[in-house]
Amino acid sequence: MGRTRNSQRPPVWEMVKEAVKAMNGEASYKEIKDYIWQQYPDVKERTINCQIIICSVNQNSRVYYPANRKPRQCNTKYDFLYTLGNGRVTLYRPEEHGLWAIALEGSRLVVKRLDGTEADEAAVVTKPVSRVLNKAQVEQPNLNGSLTQVREVLFNNLGLIGKNLRIYQDGSGRQGFEYPTEVGIIDILATDAHHRLTVMEFAEEVNPEVLSKVLAYMGWVRKHLAQGKEVKGMIFTNHIDERMLLSVSEVPGVEVYQLKMSVEVNRMSA
Repeated sequence: MGRTRNSQRPPVWEMVKEAVKAMNGEASYKEIKDYIWQQYPDVKERTINCQIIICSVNQNSRVYYPANRKPRQCNTKYDFLYTLGNGRVTLYRPEEHGLWAIALEGSRLVVKRLDGTEADEAAVVTKPVSRVLNKAQVEQPNLNGSLTQVREVLFNNLGLIGKNLRIYQDGSGRQGFEYPTEVGIIDILATDAHHRLTVMEFAEEVNPEVLSKVLAYMGWVRKHLAQGKEVKGMIFTNHIDERMLLSVSEVPGVEVYQLKMSVEVNRMSA
């Protein structure tokens, strides 16, 4: 009796490693997933996201996964990525990125750089996305462009959502773009002047799975980050389903927003 397709394919962490190597050693989460899905379309997105976190030496949340539940230096088969920020990773090079470890501090495991200062721990610099905006605005009822692009635009322009919102930044300096948690990756995590946190999820449509995901993120944030403050959820989508809107209306703290495309044109020459 032959082996099943699943038994023949490599572990997902090996798929991730192959994908990053194929893109000259640096890639975004999306590029990694697209590469894997060309060969293994049945691999779940959440599984790929989790494996990227598990294998990134400077990801604080990697300690929540079984492969990283013991103190050790980062020199195993699961230590081949380094997080650059803004949803990108590169192959881990100790001579460039420093020596990292999973260490026991008191009763908890932490991600720690061994050859740098405490301020260097898991620091991520997020590069702004440049956009040329124009004067005559054309608005379409639905978004035809990439949700990823819109998410990046809103990440750099949270004032479009709320004037008091800003990107959350944790104690290690990690910003709230594709913020890793043990239940998945939050698209955008924002805060306001009163330190209330908002989970933002971008989806083609609102369905029970998306709503469940947002509620799980909110629960995790409430438990680990909120310190008793209010936690909200926002779902940004292309398509509005009236039945799901009614369902969401019964969930306290969760709101749905329909995305629209705006285009402007500026004359730059005389």
